[in-house]
Amino acid sequence: MLHLRKFAAGAMFLFVALVAGAATRQTQVLRWSEGQAGCAFQAGDDGTYRYALATDDFAITLAMDAQELEKSRRRVEPILGLFLSIRFLKQNPAQLAPDKITLEFVKHFREKEVPLDSGELVARLQARGGKDEQTAAREIHKHPEKKDEIEAALKARQRDTLQMIEWARTKTLERMSPQDNQVAGWLLFAAKTRWIGELNPQEEFRLRVPLGDFVVEFPFTLPPSQGDIRLRERPEN
Repeated sequence: MLHLRKFAAGAMFLFVALVAGAATRQTQVLRWSEGQAGCAFQAGDDGTYRYALATDDFAITLAMDAQELEKSRRRVEPILGLFLSIRFLKQNPAQLAPDKITLEFVKHFREKEVPLDSGELVARLQARGGKDEQTAAREIHKHPEKKDEIEAALKARQRDTLQMIEWARTKTLERMSPQDNQVAGWLLFAAKTRWIGELNPQEEFRLRVPLGDFVVEFPFTLPPSQGDIRLRERPEN
């Protein structure tokens, strides 16, 4: 009986020690900020904005189209696309979990969204494609004089749907495997949900990327703010 008590006491001590050790390992937030060491900003001639943050453990870059907010409204499903690339120096690539990344919609009660599951998105788009065909057939039956117009609109929508399916199937971050300690891919976020609603002409976002004991945070606006434009112009002056 005494041995059992000693064993129980030892096990409890070990449990408390492990919990205490876990509590002392606090996640360090690394926030991108213009002018801070390791932070850089670049605006390409093609309208692509890149926010880079480098540490001794990894280098991470967030890229986006300056017109991404407007483009999201014209897609067959309102989706925001952000491109993330990471080069691991000391950090284990396995520390990256794309499904733990969040995008905060600051002006919408700070609602946070995780990336869309590419498999679920593809299935939803395929089902919607079938419904589009049925809808077009009904419209042609009601308005045969508009047959060419309806079919042209359907083909354009089908083309856009196929492009988005290809995007989700082959280019999202969750589909990519690290090569030479580097990984890059798209993060697709729903731009309209029951909690987000209609987007404003300009939106503020915060992308948070957990990497082991770190969380990398990128604050940005779409379309870019005047401050971003000045950052772009600075190297030319």
